[in-house]
Amino acid sequence: MHAERPLIALEAEHGVLGGLMHEPSLCEDVGAFLGAEDFGNECNGALYSLILGCHSKQVSPDPISLSEIRSELPNGDSTFVYAVEIMRNVSGSSNVKHFAGIIRERSKARQLYQAANEIMNLAMSTGTIAQQISAAQAMMMDLSAEEETPDVVTMRQALGPVFDDMEERRAGTQVMGEDFGLADLDKIVKTLRPGNLVIIAGRPGTGKTVLGTGIADRVAIKGGSSLIFSLEMPTKELAKRSLAAQAGVSQEMIESGLALEDDDASARLTAAVAKLADADVRICDKGALTFARICSIARFQNRAKKLSLIVVDYLSLIATDPSSKLQNRNLELGSYTRGFKALAKELGIPVVVLAQLNRSIENRADPKPKMSDLRDSGEIEQDADVIIMAHRDNDADRGGRGITDVDVVKVRHAQPRDCVLQFQGEFARFVNADHSAYAREYAEQPPAARPSARSMMGSFRGGRV
Repeated sequence: MHAERPLIALEAEHGVLGGLMHEPSLCEDVGAFLGAEDFGNECNGALYSLILGCHSKQVSPDPISLSEIRSELPNGDSTFVYAVEIMRNVSGSSNVKHFAGIIRERSKARQLYQAANEIMNLAMSTGTIAQQISAAQAMMMDLSAEEETPDVVTMRQALGPVFDDMEERRAGTQVMGEDFGLADLDKIVKTLRPGNLVIIAGRPGTGKTVLGTGIADRVAIKGGSSLIFSLEMPTKELAKRSLAAQAGVSQEMIESGLALEDDDASARLTAAVAKLADADVRICDKGALTFARICSIARFQNRAKKLSLIVVDYLSLIATDPSSKLQNRNLELGSYTRGFKALAKELGIPVVVLAQLNRSIENRADPKPKMSDLRDSGEIEQDADVIIMAHRDNDADRGGRGITDVDVVKVRHAQPRDCVLQFQGEFARFVNADHSAYAREYAEQPPAARPSARSMMGSFRGGRV
């Protein structure tokens, strides 16, 4: 039999209140992590708020001053009498922080108790069991996500980790974030940082999935852990692409089985399998996942083993939650990007979300993507830390050879600009571009003929001159 733990610690609550009245300077330390809502007794919580209020006004929180602010507590008792009694029974302030920790612990225990009751009620209510399990997981994960760190820190405290990071990076024991392994793109983005929400956008077939899954594979091969939500493509297809990319063997040879008959291809596949087999890439290819379910799975996987990166492919395929009150799809997707940003900060890792660009881009004179081309949600621009847009005109000679324009239109920690990458479709991967070849290509192109006034007028009149 386990000993029962009381959900309310009245002695600890009195110890904090009396200790703060004896030593008001402790209000700053205790108030940084203990809230009035953490007290199990409503009157104790109200008195705690009065004490913090007095201290913030630089007034000593003695019983007289407290009663001047509020003469009666929630139960009708005299504030002065109650404060005097507590102050008389508590002799000092030496254990205030310890008592505050007990109060915080009991507060979490009450939250756990309440969540358990809600889960029991959920189990007995009508509805789909999958959605109910997802809701239950969200309740429990929300409890575990809370940290004991103060809500506010001083600049001195904030600078400490900055210098620790500098020392570790100089010693080579820490890297700033995750990179794509593509020199020109990495020079712009300067790694995806912990807590970043990264949007990779493009029209179908431009390689946004290749970029997203490529960095997931790279992170895992380097020793990290990646989680991919593939809402469109099955696991088997993703695995084939990863194998082709790592081995440098065409997807066609892998699909046909001819790679096994070719000694060089077979050797490449063997080496790639050895690399990928030890890489911690986790794939969830369930369709019609709601945002809440995605977050529940991500938190569960992170608790099982710490994640380094999450990739969601892609935003528009996230299913609408039946309980959602948002009637507008744009608002709904906007809530998802805010949620993914919060998830990235909570887990302390980059979250990469793939998104579609509007079809209207194909009919414009200038096909270069803009942030306004992001499909279905105008809030992505505000929520994202990094936005990468891939564009390739497959009908043009340049695009037909895989030359892809990648425009980093937003990056909070660096200067946005664009670059060129080489897409190798047969291997499902991007590689660094051959800049000398592109320089020759542009140099060899004749200058475009300047249109005459007559031809311009003809265009204006629909061909009649």
